[in-house]
Amino acid sequence: MASEGDLLDIGEGLEARRRRHWYDRLMMLADGVFAVAMTFLVSYIAAPTEWDGGWASLWSHLAPQLDAYAMSFLVISIYWLAHRRFMAMILTVDAPVTVLTLVLLGLVVLIPPATRLIGAYSKFPVARLIYAALVVAIGAMMALLWAYAALVAKLVSEEVSSCVRWFLLALMVFTPSFFLLLTMAIPQARPLEVPLVLTALFLIGWRMRLWTVARLGGKPYVA
Repeated sequence: MASEGDLLDIGEGLEARRRRHWYDRLMMLADGVFAVAMTFLVSYIAAPTEWDGGWASLWSHLAPQLDAYAMSFLVISIYWLAHRRFMAMILTVDAPVTVLTLVLLGLVVLIPPATRLIGAYSKFPVARLIYAALVVAIGAMMALLWAYAALVAKLVSEEVSSCVRWFLLALMVFTPSFFLLLTMAIPQARPLEVPLVLTALFLIGWRMRLWTVARLGGKPYVA
């Protein structure tokens, strides 16, 4: 006996089915890559090779690693939330959206090794610059993906106004650059200082985004 899903596949046209499957498989791949990148962050937290049994020596070894882990987990989470928000408004995907998403995911999987770099050499400006540049590159690719889908190909729901589309694009362009400036502005940050600052800024920015989108006539799903 045919299931409801089988009847849906039979009833819809081949083009509609192809577009639906492109969208579903792309979302599955994206969620999987984000999840794997988050998971791999833990593998770079290692026990000290030499430890005198004291809390001070243990913390001095683990603090940079935990700091880098917390910051990267937050970065990946923020980008996953942004990607989820954009894809909730994009009705269908085409070849350019697929390619842009693959490039985006290719950058996301570089966060774990970049985390290991900044965890081991956080005192060097070059290490922090490399990490921040990667974060900015991911944001730029996310902005490019949204700009194409929302402003060029018009793949976004008509319920999303033009003002909201431009606002979300500007937000995606500004936020990673602000992260770069913040990272370089705290040369000798204390353990977990940067992740806590980023968390506070994210919560403040989230509320400000909700307020701005509401004033622009946006829908709740834009949050």
